[in-house]
Amino acid sequence: MPLNDCLSLFPSQALNRQELNAGWRMAIATLGEGEDRGFPRLDCDDDAWAPAVVPRLHGATIGNEAVWYRVRFPRPRHRQRTLLRFDGAFLVANVWLNGRLLGSHYGYFAPFSFDISSFLLEENVLAVCIEAPVELDLSAKRHVLGLFNDSDVKPYPSRELGKLGEQYVWHVPMGLWRPVSLEQVGHVVAEWLHCESQVQQGDLARLTLRARLRNLDGRIMTGELNIRVSPENFEGSMPLEMRRAFRLNGHDVQEVLVEVGLNDPQLWYPWTHGEPTLYRAELEISADERRSASLRETFGIRDVSLQTRADGWTFAVNGRPMFMRGANYCSQFFLDAAADDLIKSDIDLTKQANMDMLRLNAHVEPAALYDCADRSGMLLWQDLPLLGSYVHRADVRSLAFFREAVLSQAEELMHLGYNHPSIITYAVHADPPWSQSLKWLGERHTEQLNRDVDEDAAALMRSLDPSRPVLPGAGDQDLHCQVGWSHGHWRDLGDLSPAFVSEVGAQALPNSNSPVWRHLNRGWPVADDDESWRYAGYQPAEWSSSGIGRPSAHPSRDACIRASQEYQAHLLRFAVDRFRRQKFAHCGGVLVSQLVDGFPAISAALLDHARRPKRAYRSVAEAFAPLYLTVDL
Repeated sequence: MPLNDCLSLFPSQALNRQELNAGWRMAIATLGEGEDRGFPRLDCDDDAWAPAVVPRLHGATIGNEAVWYRVRFPRPRHRQRTLLRFDGAFLVANVWLNGRLLGSHYGYFAPFSFDISSFLLEENVLAVCIEAPVELDLSAKRHVLGLFNDSDVKPYPSRELGKLGEQYVWHVPMGLWRPVSLEQVGHVVAEWLHCESQVQQGDLARLTLRARLRNLDGRIMTGELNIRVSPENFEGSMPLEMRRAFRLNGHDVQEVLVEVGLNDPQLWYPWTHGEPTLYRAELEISADERRSASLRETFGIRDVSLQTRADGWTFAVNGRPMFMRGANYCSQFFLDAAADDLIKSDIDLTKQANMDMLRLNAHVEPAALYDCADRSGMLLWQDLPLLGSYVHRADVRSLAFFREAVLSQAEELMHLGYNHPSIITYAVHADPPWSQSLKWLGERHTEQLNRDVDEDAAALMRSLDPSRPVLPGAGDQDLHCQVGWSHGHWRDLGDLSPAFVSEVGAQALPNSNSPVWRHLNRGWPVADDDESWRYAGYQPAEWSSSGIGRPSAHPSRDACIRASQEYQAHLLRFAVDRFRRQKFAHCGGVLVSQLVDGFPAISAALLDHARRPKRAYRSVAEAFAPLYLTVDL
């Protein structure tokens, strides 16, 4: 059975959409237990099940790694096809309708659908089992969760695994975290719509629209595409309209291509260099003499490149070299809490810090982040959700599963990101064990663990989207800098000549009046190895060896807060200053370790989970100023 036994229809294209947002019930049981107890069946008694909110994420723990959902709904009152669409399920979804297994999907960030037209009754029962495996052997992980199951920027960081008391529980997100909907469509739908553009000589751009059509019916379908391209966020010329006929055999899949010249194209620029101009492509599909599907995509016309020389990197947008200034970013550990207004506020805070790039480190954000970045002119470095080591000393079956999981999610990510001009580069694997910087891993590094899969995924993504650079690993040629924190003195930063700095920083405590302290031990004195602080990310060894000192070295909590924030601000100002001096000659950009915290944490973020700024936020904003004077005395 394939890993994903479902329809992959990336754009929403319903003629009518009904969200299933009420009446859900849930129970904790494994996939096998639920099947044995008849959870998928129509006549299953779920009165004792707990009411459930959908969408909503929960925490999976050892022994509680699966949750069952059930909901009832009447047959939709239309005469076309009905799709059941999941916008996101964390991590593995198994789906039944009226006791019939529809299929499954692996991966938390991509939408997936089922054609349920032939299986509908007057009253229907949908049953879903969501699995989120909890893995404790972090060198031999099989599942593709990225920073959500192996990182030091999660609750209960990886470095503390097995070292904290029983009251601290290792967990990963689990559940239906995006809406579940019924969609009315016709017989022909679009799996994806790609908007490709190339600026040619003079005031002309060549626009190529590619759509992959799928016939859901067993009969031959003839029809027509009606395509309209128009300005989205600016006043421009008259819309372009095109028509294209198609003919699809039963259950056939076909790619349709339309090319057109666009006069006087308005280019998309990052906010520091111009206007983030967007166009809108609208696609109406007619089949069997009826409307079948309707979708729209926004896109920008721009060119990106990355030169990765040994002596320095250079990003360029529309031919203009850029020294990247930015931060790593994860909105929330539980992504369902990343509301649209929070994401917009975070983008605004990024711009106020004079940053033009965010690196989405080993995870994929909700769709609202990419839409907001497109409209705000914020550049994105997008990682796949891969971090650290996988399938070390694993059997053949585990190796094959991991490869399929990575390649399928690489393809899904490419389709989701294709039309977002804000995404300018992809990286497959964060801190891969084969990276030159991780020789200390010993056997895992020597055997180049995971390198074959990472390079295959990078090649696949380049073949599907030649317009963007793709890196097999992040932290290999680019520098994840720990100087001044886990080793060395902050002055040693001045001796480095990195090609690109994709992480640099030091931890600092939240402000004394921050709401984050409601979740932390705020008593004083506090133990130098306080477990609640360590659960929140505090790294006692690094505090001791850096310029901050452990808590016991400070007379009060306020004094400790002040010392940590002053050290963080000083280190980052010095680092940015030194690396900006090497602009283009050696260094292609600087990304600080974290912009915000995704949970109540003690971390290297510039803004805590309540979005209260630490001193370093202002220092970094000043160091990242467009016009920055630096003087050697």
